[in-house]
Amino acid sequence: MSIFSKFFTSSSAEDTGNPEIQFGKYSDRNKTPEQLENWKKSVALFEEQNYLDAFEEFFKYLKDPKIDNVKYSRKSEEITFELFQGSKNVTGYINNDEVYAVSEVVTYEKTNIAVMRRLLSENYFLWYSKFSKTKDAFTIRHRAPVKEEHPTTLYYSLKEVANVSDSFDDVLVDEFTFLKPINIEHIEQLPDAELKIKLASLKNMIADNLKIYHTLDANKFTGARSFTLLNLLYKIYYLYAPEGTLLDDIRLAQSIFWQNNNMQDTIRNQKMLAEIEKIQKMSDEEITKSLYKVKATFPVVKPTPYRNITDFVKKEIEKIHWYRENKYYDIHQKICEYIISFSTYTHGVEPVIHELFQVFWKVTNHEYFEELGFKDNFVKKNKINMHAIDKKISRIISNYRTTYPKLTFNTKH
Repeated sequence: MSIFSKFFTSSSAEDTGNPEIQFGKYSDRNKTPEQLENWKKSVALFEEQNYLDAFEEFFKYLKDPKIDNVKYSRKSEEITFELFQGSKNVTGYINNDEVYAVSEVVTYEKTNIAVMRRLLSENYFLWYSKFSKTKDAFTIRHRAPVKEEHPTTLYYSLKEVANVSDSFDDVLVDEFTFLKPINIEHIEQLPDAELKIKLASLKNMIADNLKIYHTLDANKFTGARSFTLLNLLYKIYYLYAPEGTLLDDIRLAQSIFWQNNNMQDTIRNQKMLAEIEKIQKMSDEEITKSLYKVKATFPVVKPTPYRNITDFVKKEIEKIHWYRENKYYDIHQKICEYIISFSTYTHGVEPVIHELFQVFWKVTNHEYFEELGFKDNFVKKNKINMHAIDKKISRIISNYRTTYPKLTFNTKH
């Protein structure tokens, strides 16, 4: 199994000959039985107050040597560690007295009141850590007595430090031009050929979806317009795996629809459209800054029970019937895509569900995957290759039969 096949929502283990391309975001629903045992040992040792041994097991639980996302070492009475999350790293130490973790977010030559006010306001929303400053950098830190740092607490503490620092660095540099990136040596730039394909595909996808959006009457097809815009945003999130400013823009745009206020859906659509048009106007250089390969240690979404996902699919699929019966096939398709794209954005699903979703992505976006070098042949000369799809789904089910003995998929439907 390739690195990104296992740790990101990309191709499955059977996709031999396919390139290692990053799709979507990291999910930690991939732990091996050995790692789960490491977690149990960590908890047991902590309860025995054997703190250093406990946290050695903890880092074994987090670490995967194939992507080298976590480094740690134990010397005498102290463990030092470094872990990676997107564009940032978190370093720290654990001894018999305390736990300390820090991530340097951005660097500066002179302090600035506006930046400090911005980060100070963000501290209000943090549970385990706080933004702070050194003589030349803004950081986010966590410190606690070791006896209060149960492995569960440490997990969420490090997750907060890692995810918050990763989400803020590019945004701050973009907003305040006098700030500079720091500790980004581990970032891997995309190959030129892959980047070229993604830039062209992204622009075409936005243009095509906005064209459909503008053909829909603003009052009669308000819901269809919403599905079109939301699906576009979630597809960008998954298919191009953006980081930095572009990722922040996507999160902002989609959040407009879910705001808990009395705003009419027509107004929500207008506001989402305005944000998407800003993305559309971004230059290649601006977009390129947000497209790069990263390592990850923590997920950005929580694991989701399978029942929640099936309930969501059943509820949303009911919305396609009127469009299908009245031959609005483009809208019908957008809603089907939305079900998958929203699930990918919001839910942390089991690996087998990721692999089944990936078949859908490759069918509905076959030209994009073919340009990237994938050789699944799910679509040939614009015709669905039912045999290849059936064979792939059956292989996925077979691969997970031991883990999910009751799992079935009736490909006759």
